Amino acid sequence: MSLNVAETRQAFPFPYDQVFDGLLAILGPAGFTIKSQDKVIGRITASAGASAFSWGEDLVIQTQRASDAATELLIQSNLKVGFNVTATGKNAQNAERIIGALSSYLQSDDKDVQRSVAAAPQASAPPILWVLLIVAAIIVLVAILGS
Repeated sequence: MSLNVAETRQAFPFPYDQVFDGLLAILGPAGFTIKSQDKVIGRITASAGASAFSWGEDLVIQTQRASDAATELLIQSNLKVGFNVTATGKNAQNAERIIGALSSYLQSDDKDVQRSVAAAPQASAPPILWVLLIVAAIIVLVAILGS
């Protein structure tokens, strides 16, 4: 699998309708734009906007009944720009954010979307990117001071 694509699976001990409806509730507030949805086949397509290190990602979320009381989720996240070294961890972060927000939402009694999204892992840049930025800043600073 490419560095620019991530696939994550997660099972939830909740009925299919609750999981699908929960996804629709949390995706927007979690920072994703829903492009299409089909509850009959269990498919949602969404996108994430550009960030400091990425031009954005396209997601396909597939839900499937495992039983009357369990649902399986498959999240595929693809970078919008084919090769972007600085965004290699963004796909996995998208999946973790969705899973975290959905899990919190499904477990809450009051179904507070904002609290569920706030409890989800936040996107962050990998440490190597910060090192690269610092090195680049030092190079620029040395170039400016040397001239």
